[in-house]
Amino acid sequence: MKKLAVVLVAALAIAFQSPAVAQEAARPAAKPAAERNPSRVGLIDMAKVFEGYTKFKVLREELAAEIEKSDAEARVMVEKMQAMQKELQESGFQPGSAEYERAEKGLLDAKGEFEAFRAATQRKLARRESEMFKVIYADTTAMIRKYAEWAEYTVVIRFDSKDIEEDTPPAEAVQRMNKQVVFYRAENDITEIVLSTLNSAYQKAGGKTPTPARAASATAPAGTK
Repeated sequence: MKKLAVVLVAALAIAFQSPAVAQEAARPAAKPAAERNPSRVGLIDMAKVFEGYTKFKVLREELAAEIEKSDAEARVMVEKMQAMQKELQESGFQPGSAEYERAEKGLLDAKGEFEAFRAATQRKLARRESEMFKVIYADTTAMIRKYAEWAEYTVVIRFDSKDIEEDTPPAEAVQRMNKQVVFYRAENDITEIVLSTLNSAYQKAGGKTPTPARAASATAPAGTK
């Protein structure tokens, strides 16, 4: 009988233990540190990717062509206003006369059209440039994520791969001294493989090829680092 009472007391103690104790008892043991997957850091030079990405060069060419077209239209409008101004000055119309006011109104209307055209063009080109950078950035980050997951990188950090050379301008040298990554191993830099994969995917998708004349002049945007 005494033995039965001891068993009942033990059973009640187990049944009424606190929830925290019960959860702790049910929680699996922590995985030993030696068995955990080590963190792996990758580095990406975004400016270098932008400079070498064929799609970025093509989009920059298209934007440059649109800017050139807008400039040509603006020059025509300016030449028209200059001709109207010259005609008004050489007309001999007296200020205040109906002819003078009519000609002056035409000139003012032309100036108003030009200002409206210039403002609308600036907004359109700025929006086009912003969309271009969004597309390229989305392409790049998607490829980085895809490669990082495949190669089992736990984090990828943006960095500047350029070093200070003898001919590096002083201002640029000071800027490079402030970069966060001061040492890394070559296998940590995934820039080239990401860039080559981006270009390969772009070509397989039927992407255009930039013209040689403009391909050399295409550069990465400021602030991509």
